Amino acid sequence: MKRLSARALKLMLVLTGCNLVILLVSFTNLLGTSDNSNASVIESRAVGVTIIFVLLLFVLLMGDLLRRFILLRQQSESARERMHDAVESLPEAFALFAPGGRMLLCNSRWREVYPWMDNLEVERWDAFQEQLAPHILKREPVDSSRPGSETCIEHLDSGHAILANNSQTREGGMACVRTDITHTQRIEQKLRSLGRAMEQSPASVMITDIRGNIEYVNPKFCQVSGYSRDEALGQKADLLRSGEMPDQVYRELWATLERGEEWHGQLLNRRKDGSLFWESASISAVRDDQGFCHSYIAVKEDITQQKETEEQLKMIEAVFNTSNEAIMVADGNGLIKTINPAFTRITGYELDDVKGQNPSILSSGRHDAHFYDDMWQEIIRQGSWSGEIWNRRKNGSIFPEWLSVSVVRDSDGEIHEYVAVFSDITKRKNDEAQIVRQAYYDELTELPNRTLMSDRLNLAILTADRDEQVIALLFIDLDRFKYVNDSLGHEYGDDLLKQVSARLNDCVRDTDTVARFGGDEFVVLLHNIKSEGDASHVAQKLIDQISTPFNLSGREIIIGASIGIAMHPGDADTAEELIRNADLAMYKAKQSGRNQAHFFTATMQEHANQRMTLEQDLRHALSRDQLEVHYQPIIAGHSRRVQGVEALLRWRHPERGLIPPDQFIPLAEETGLIGEIGRWVLQTACAQLAEWRNQGHALYLSVNISERQRELSLDARQVEQVLQQHELTPGDLMLEITEGLLLQDSEETLRWLQGFKTLGVSLAIDDFGTGYSSLSYLKRFPVDTLKIDREFINDLDSDRYAQSLVKAIISMAASLDLRLVAEGVETEQQCQMLLDQQCELMQGFLFCRPLPAEALSDWLEQESETPALPPVSD
Repeated sequence: MKRLSARALKLMLVLTGCNLVILLVSFTNLLGTSDNSNASVIESRAVGVTIIFVLLLFVLLMGDLLRRFILLRQQSESARERMHDAVESLPEAFALFAPGGRMLLCNSRWREVYPWMDNLEVERWDAFQEQLAPHILKREPVDSSRPGSETCIEHLDSGHAILANNSQTREGGMACVRTDITHTQRIEQKLRSLGRAMEQSPASVMITDIRGNIEYVNPKFCQVSGYSRDEALGQKADLLRSGEMPDQVYRELWATLERGEEWHGQLLNRRKDGSLFWESASISAVRDDQGFCHSYIAVKEDITQQKETEEQLKMIEAVFNTSNEAIMVADGNGLIKTINPAFTRITGYELDDVKGQNPSILSSGRHDAHFYDDMWQEIIRQGSWSGEIWNRRKNGSIFPEWLSVSVVRDSDGEIHEYVAVFSDITKRKNDEAQIVRQAYYDELTELPNRTLMSDRLNLAILTADRDEQVIALLFIDLDRFKYVNDSLGHEYGDDLLKQVSARLNDCVRDTDTVARFGGDEFVVLLHNIKSEGDASHVAQKLIDQISTPFNLSGREIIIGASIGIAMHPGDADTAEELIRNADLAMYKAKQSGRNQAHFFTATMQEHANQRMTLEQDLRHALSRDQLEVHYQPIIAGHSRRVQGVEALLRWRHPERGLIPPDQFIPLAEETGLIGEIGRWVLQTACAQLAEWRNQGHALYLSVNISERQRELSLDARQVEQVLQQHELTPGDLMLEITEGLLLQDSEETLRWLQGFKTLGVSLAIDDFGTGYSSLSYLKRFPVDTLKIDREFINDLDSDRYAQSLVKAIISMAASLDLRLVAEGVETEQQCQMLLDQQCELMQGFLFCRPLPAEALSDWLEQESETPALPPVSD
């Protein structure tokens, strides 16, 4: 105790003062007394007082010290208790060591951290360190900025992590603080793990504040979106919004979040590069302990490939369910697992009927075991097989199918499934048969066509050459078929062709071939005949059969047949040549009067070659100005004055000279050149008529037209344009048609001619009397002029039959109020006889030959007057 109390000090001062006073008094008395004895007494008294004073002082001091000690002890214990309570109240473990290393105090947390201390003598710092060392698994130093302080993390074998801080006190002791951070480290570890999980997450993570500003994105977000983290942070949550999703989706999203619920859905978003991608998103609010939302977290997964896969699966499912081809899936043992609707539709089996069954339930029995062995060997070896197979439906019917079987293997290469796809090819087989029939047979008559006939003919030639046989080819063209087809209609024409086919087949042997080449052309191949006589006999038989009347829906129809015959060996060595030569012979039969047969001859080939050359030259005749129009006057018999002219086409060939019309007009019609030539004739003749009219010659023009020109688009409109071009009237023109055209009695021909009549041009029947006309035809068609054929006029002065016939024609024309023109008048007697019968108009060599325009112009100049055309009543 360094200091005394104030009261003890005061007491000591008082006692000391009293002692000094006594000493002073004693000393004074001593000076004033000389008596030695008194001095001794006084000295003795002074010493006693001093001793008493000292003793008293000591007692007082000891009492005060004792009181002070007791007081200090009480204060010390109170302070200790307060310190203990304070140390105990610390959340950390605490221990205090004296400068010498002795532990002064520690709280209970210290013993909880170091539970083994109760059993060890660790009251000193060095002993504590020594005993602690084996229990520390790892020590991590922690930087501390406080001088004299040392901090580290001790990882104990108890599993705890202790934050240890040792700080030196001013007295040189050690204050130790221990904090158990095991839970904190675990939380931190979890947070670090969570952070790593978010950073390494295969899902895209985005965190926004409550205003939708992006606060965090993980690397996957950047990878998927194309935005870097710096680009994304601070942006709005709709950064990836594509604009392709309905607004309703986003309204529902926010409504869900506002209700405190988690939203799940799929979003079509847009990357930084503009490409679209699908994401599956889960978005929820992040709330604090009080339940207040302070951010939103979106966890998203790029499901673009999944969506594509889903679409593919949907497509595959749709294909599976809607495919017209049957699909069957079997397991590795070959037992049926599933089928599609087409399987049921084709076979009649439902899934419950076949599930777990072997596909052999479809076997038709038409294939042997070897067929199936080969099929399965190829399936196992190649992994697939395709081919045609016959199977049996549930109802027992057998049908052909095209089957494809494929193997599906697992990751180990073992067969996991078999997939069989097949289609009912019944229709295809029928179609193929139909195609074969169409390729080789005529659809209407079901006879072999040109292709099949050519094949059989080639084979027949080879067989004939090998076996030294004779074959004949008969080329048949029906006479008057076109008339039947045009006048009665195609239905009647088709019926006629069928009946003709049946009759042709009845006339030949089963070994012979009857074919239809198209239209009204038929070909008959006679195998292994003896001579031309056999071919001629069959040809006549065919003519007789075809000439026999046909019954078409109650109508009796008579036609004929022109037949050309070519033989092998002799006439040709190949099928093409044999057909061509038989065709040439057929044309000869037609030229010879029809309804007859002709054999091919070498001269026919010559004529054919000449005809081909002529056709080639004719194609260039117009462009080379080789065609000419000649004009023959039409004369009034009594006055011998010109009434009109007939335009007649001539071909002046540079090598062959002037070629007659009957040699090239049929060729022009056949090749279609008559269309262009006919227009040129009409244009040239009208231009010439206009010139003559300007010269004062009041003529009319007669021009020949044919039905072939109708087919080549000649009509009243074209004629009107030509007339207007040359300032002519329709009354200036007469169009001549053949009697054969009227005999066809078709509606198309009637409309064609009616168009000309409506225009106002005259219509004349040329060469009248050669086509067996009837009054009904003359009344039906809008003709106003008959031109008597020159054959009747030639015999008029010598043949009573001709005279009677001409007289009848003239009488008929008068009764029908028709104008008459006699052609081919060459003698005065013929002229007079016609005049006697009231036939006024004539033309012929008696008056003038056909002349070129220039020559006829000179001839007309010699005529003093040209009266007008006599009127004809309608």
